[in-house]
Amino acid sequence: MTGPSPRIPAGKSVVPELPLAFTPRPRLRQRLEAATADQVVVVSAPAGSGKTLLLADWVRTSRRPETAWVSLDADDNDPRRFWSAVIASLRALTSMTEEGGLQPVAGEAALRRGVDLVEELADTLDALVTPVRLVLDDVHELTGPEVLRDLSRLIRRRPAGLRLVLASRSDPPISIPRLRLEGRLHELRADVLRFTLEDATALLEGTGLELTPPQVSVLHARTEGWAAGLRLAALALRRTEDTAAFLSDFSGDERSVAEYLTGEILDGLSWDTQDFLRVASVCSPLPAALAAELSAHADADRMLDALRQETALIERASPGNYRIHPLLRSYLVADLARQRPERFRQLQASAARWWYERDEPVHALRHAERSGDRELIAALVQRSGIALLLEGDLGPLRRALAAVGTDARTTNPWLALTAAITHLDARALPAAAAELENARRAWPETPSAGLEALRASALLLAVGLGLDVGSFPPTRNDPNRSDPEVEALLHASRGAAEFGHPGGADVDLARAELEQALELAGAHDLGYLEVQSLSMLATLAAMQGDLRLMATTAERAVAVAVRRGRHPSAWSAAPMSLLAYAELLRGDPTSAAARAEQSLGTWDPVPPEAAYTLHAVHGAAVADLGRRPVGLAEIRAARAEFGDTPAPPSMLAGLALLEHRVALLTGNLEAAAQVATWLRARVPEAGENLLLQAWAETAAGRYEAARVVVAPLHKSTVPVLLPQTRVEACLVDAEAALQAGDRPAGRAALEAALAEAETVGVVRPFALAGPRTQGLLSERAAANGRGPFAAQVAAARATVVAVPAALLSERELAVLALLPSLLNAREIADEFTVSVNTVKSHIRSIYAKLGVSSRRDAVLSAHDRGLLP
Repeated sequence: MTGPSPRIPAGKSVVPELPLAFTPRPRLRQRLEAATADQVVVVSAPAGSGKTLLLADWVRTSRRPETAWVSLDADDNDPRRFWSAVIASLRALTSMTEEGGLQPVAGEAALRRGVDLVEELADTLDALVTPVRLVLDDVHELTGPEVLRDLSRLIRRRPAGLRLVLASRSDPPISIPRLRLEGRLHELRADVLRFTLEDATALLEGTGLELTPPQVSVLHARTEGWAAGLRLAALALRRTEDTAAFLSDFSGDERSVAEYLTGEILDGLSWDTQDFLRVASVCSPLPAALAAELSAHADADRMLDALRQETALIERASPGNYRIHPLLRSYLVADLARQRPERFRQLQASAARWWYERDEPVHALRHAERSGDRELIAALVQRSGIALLLEGDLGPLRRALAAVGTDARTTNPWLALTAAITHLDARALPAAAAELENARRAWPETPSAGLEALRASALLLAVGLGLDVGSFPPTRNDPNRSDPEVEALLHASRGAAEFGHPGGADVDLARAELEQALELAGAHDLGYLEVQSLSMLATLAAMQGDLRLMATTAERAVAVAVRRGRHPSAWSAAPMSLLAYAELLRGDPTSAAARAEQSLGTWDPVPPEAAYTLHAVHGAAVADLGRRPVGLAEIRAARAEFGDTPAPPSMLAGLALLEHRVALLTGNLEAAAQVATWLRARVPEAGENLLLQAWAETAAGRYEAARVVVAPLHKSTVPVLLPQTRVEACLVDAEAALQAGDRPAGRAALEAALAEAETVGVVRPFALAGPRTQGLLSERAAANGRGPFAAQVAAARATVVAVPAALLSERELAVLALLPSLLNAREIADEFTVSVNTVKSHIRSIYAKLGVSSRRDAVLSAHDRGLLP
């Protein structure tokens, strides 16, 4: 942060005045007061919901803590301006002046010398004796990644002297799911802010209207308690002389409500102005230049600005850009479409072409769809579809492809191939196969280089996902000689195809192709492709056993998603899953679980590979923190949901190892056997199959057999997919030797494991090592276990719950299976033809191993561990 301190308008830090007809809402004030000192208050609701007035009333009626207020706008995306406004508002508080706060961080000098304002501000607020409240209004105006990152940092720092309140039209990107999970979020949303019938009565009375309870009920029902709707209704009612007739007509369907709310307002406008608004209403957002184009009014900017000043129904979003109130706009659009349908379609088509000429394909496609002009939609998709795909605008692209209709996709191979790629991205393989068949049947005799490149990309992606693509005519052109977007897609497709290659990935080829795709993505502003290329490069690093490179590359991918405002989202889910996996292997289950929760908490559908990885890592992390049954259930459910989806063998092996280890620690041998069988079926040649077999032998107390099983893993003849596998094999050797009393061999195996683990950067295996190995690790730490890696091992061992559950014998499992029944001990004994004392002995052993003291608790515990269906 350099340069002079920005000048902050005085009005930014003033608590808004309450209007004369303001309706107090004590119920909501009480909701706000219920927030604890450690919670961030978030008031999130659409425009017109009464957020600002509610908070202003709360601040004015609650004298403590003292409140600083900042009204935000788009200019506050400049971090210097934002923090200057925050600091200026805080410095104006009496308590800050008395305690001498903010002197180190306030003023131009601090902004120029580049100090970390967030840290210094947090330190200052931490030291306050008397807490202060900071209200940030209109947080939705903040979109800049730097200012959002700084705000998130302040929230994470949790300064003891700060009570933070955020008001926004949408959820601010401050890790809402994580705050909610930690109990640090106090939320008031649109459903809470809706006016109750009593609130509506008070509001209407405050405007001077004299309505009967039934009349108020009509307005309340029709507006659904929306504050702006009620105020608009009150405004219209004050301008009518026949309240009864107004309300009689007003009690129609939803369209009638909209017509009366807006029609009464429009009555005061000239016909020319009304027509101008109808034409302009087809657009949202509404640039003045587009309004001028559609309406033939060269002075559209002046007209919109005059309407903005005359009525609150027009807002200026930024210079030259306007927004018509949604209620008014919906009426105007419906009226135009109903009264002049051909004019409506022409305007939509004109708007589509206007936006396309300005390189805004998302807006262009939306208007083209509304025009119903399938030829226009098809032309726009053909011109912009691949760019939309690589920029991550998949929703608009899919809607447009659906809007062109099946006939267009069966005759236009470009549309069919584009649709196929969108289906492949969503792993909708049958739909992708159908579109590839459409493209094959419609294939021209002389295709362009771009079309052949698009075909090559689609086929590579399909083959990589195991799809039978049939046969296409041979290539006639060089597919690399095409548009930059198609060329970038082709490079990415070649790289991605290697992940599903039956003979194993050619890592060098995949890396070269993905790096070219990444370079093109950066050069042509293709954000989604940039994130996905980095994510696949991170996966390649993992496949080569370089976990450190995997993590740094995944961090780059997430940074790009953050910069694009798409984190957390489906964009960043895959690299986030790799980072969570890395944190788990580093012995930090708390961080791994938090990262996974953040990505899984997004509203976007998460890609299947990322969803499986995130759930598996989260389940393993939860298990490491002591909730093994819960963790195991999550991992098993994620694998079942993943099904037969194609994935890199290293990913399958890594997640199978997580599930198998948790199953054994839970005492669920059947679950461990199931995932071992699954891995052998999916990746039969992987050396990790031997590791799972050795773990099962170890769990059964057959240590020497386990050592024999892992012996081939120490040789290069057995393919190993994961860098930690040989570390785990050494730990199996160490435990076997120590159990046999051979301490020198056990110590040597442990040292080999430590040396290998430090090289690849894994720590978790030591936290879950066998009991004798744990003892040797403790001795080693007491003697000479210093250094960064030794400290990491010690921290992981202190965090991870490593004691395994006691295993039930086969006969105990058989007796356990009958405990949910109504059979008594004698009847169970008859089932097995043994004595009743033998059955009672088994039941006592079951109770001891499950840590319970009753039959009911034994059944509940067994259900939790997955030992009973």
